[in-house]
Amino acid sequence: LKGNINHAVCRWCYESIPLEDFCIGAKEIGIKAIDLVGPKDWPVLKKFGLHSSMCNGAEINLVDGWNEKKFHQQLIRNYTEMIPLVAEAGYKNLICFSGNRRGKTDEEGWNNCVLGLQKLIPLAEKYKVTLVMELLNSKIDHKDYQCDKTYWGVELAKRINSENFKLL
Repeated sequence: LKGNINHAVCRWCYESIPLEDFCIGAKEIGIKAIDLVGPKDWPVLKKFGLHSSMCNGAEINLVDGWNEKKFHQQLIRNYTEMIPLVAEAGYKNLICFSGNRRGKTDEEGWNNCVLGLQKLIPLAEKYKVTLVMELLNSKIDHKDYQCDKTYWGVELAKRINSENFKLL
């Protein structure tokens, strides 16, 4: 009632609803933002006065992420293009993913993630965009995902050591 709580909803949960209809419904019930919306749909959000509180569109997918060096070149290219777009649109957060473990130790995963993400941190800092790594449940619905425990994500954040890297 005091305007201190700003609710958001995640787009992928409601993909079957056309975006404009979804935005109308979201506004009607007091939603302020929609998560996981990429650049092509930002104009629709803006049309309805909604915010993209967690942008996406730079990731490859959930399983091919920063913990695997062979994806770094593509990810760096994607995020280097996306970070300025996020900032220009007036948004602040851009999601990223560790990727699946695929037999890697925690140490290998941390080292690979740091190696790739550290190359983007100066750009994220320049544009005041925060890269946000999602922790996902590997026991139930994201089998083998590496950033699946709080301690793993916290250790990664410590190693990256930037205000422009957070955990979701």
